[in-house]
Parts: sequence; structure tokens; C-alpha cells
Amino acid sequence: MKSLITIDGPAGAGKSTVAHLLAKKLSYLYIDTGAMYRAITYYLIKQGIDYGDSEALKQALEKIDLHFQVIDGASVIFLNGKRCDEEIRQTMVNQHVSPVAKIVAVRLFLKKKQRDLAQSTSSVTEGRDIGTVVLPDADLKIFLTARPEIRAQRRWKELKEKGIDISYSDVLGNVIERDTIDSTRSEAPLRPADDALMVDTSDMSIEEVVNFLYQKAVDDE
Repeated sequence: MKSLITIDGPAGAGKSTVAHLLAKKLSYLYIDTGAMYRAITYYLIKQGIDYGDSEALKQALEKIDLHFQVIDGASVIFLNGKRCDEEIRQTMVNQHVSPVAKIVAVRLFLKKKQRDLAQSTSSVTEGRDIGTVVLPDADLKIFLTARPEIRAQRRWKELKEKGIDISYSDVLGNVIERDTIDSTRSEAPLRPADDALMVDTSDMSIEEVVNFLYQKAVDDE
């Protein structure tokens, strides 16, 4: 039984959904690293802290505590003891989370926090540099991917369901641009770990992916 599992991959590959369902199926803690970056961004905004001020940022990080708790079968993030899963999805957070996530001090802070959380219990941790940087000694490292056209189609469908009017070609362009940025960034670029299990989800349903990974997780070999 693999107790420390990581799932990495590009945007739109299904990481979050698969990680959540796999953790639930295994009765493991699901650690959403993206939510952690959002929580820090939310804190900085609410406190009126200029994240471009390195000293102010350093002092702010020292006051931040993040943890996850399973509530009604879902992993919920808490910021300084208060549930914040809805607050971190606000538009103001969406607008600032990307630059905050690029700050080295923030990444180093969360690297340690993510590692401590993941190693404290059986867990499934999802992100973009978990198997390569955060938890390189994980029992099972998974890299989920899918063809750009498939990932764009999934994203376009999600946006349409939310009432957002955008063309498929624009979404595809965004996906390809995001892939380029993630894979070429200097700090923790997106890439599979050398020993990662590569899984292309292009022609698989979510259920098929989860069941396949579940078997890999419970396999003692």
C-alpha cells in the first residue's frame, strides 16, 4: 500500500478531480497545493500587505498557518484556524494568485508546509512540482496529462457551463501558452519525475483513471 502519493501534470489534465476522488477512495488526506497558494494570496489581500515588499511578506508568512480537514468526505483548507475554501475562490484572489505563486519566499514556505502535511498522514498531494521538488521520495508519483486539444475542450465546456462566453480556439491558445510558461519557468518547471507513472487521460473517463490509480496505490509490488 502506497501511503505517500503525488499527482502532477499540466492544467486541464484532471489532477484536482482525480486526486480528490483517489484520496476519498483510499481514505487518505487530499492536499490541494493550489488552494494553499490561494489562501496565502487571500491573507495578503485581506491584510493589505504589498507582496512586492520582501520584508513585509516575510513577516506575513510567519503569521500564517495552513491545514486541511476532511469534512463530509471533502478536504477543506483552513487559514489560521478558519475555514476559507469559499473565500479563496473570489475574483480578487484569481487576479493576484499567479504573481504571488511565483515569489520564491512563498514557494519555499509552502514547500516545507506541503511536505510536513503530506508526511504527517497517508496522503494524496496534487500540484505541478510535487513529485520533483516537494516530495521526491514519495511512494507513488503520478504524472497526469492529456492532449492539449482535449484539455482545452474540457476547460471550454466548464466555462460555458458557468456562462462564460469564450471561443474554443481562445481556450486552446490559453492552454498552450500556460503549458509553455509552466514548463520553461526557472523555478520548479513542470516536468515528470524520472520515476513517475505517466498516465494520459485523453481517452479515459474520470472513473477509469481513479480506478487505475487505485490499483497502483494498493499494489504492494
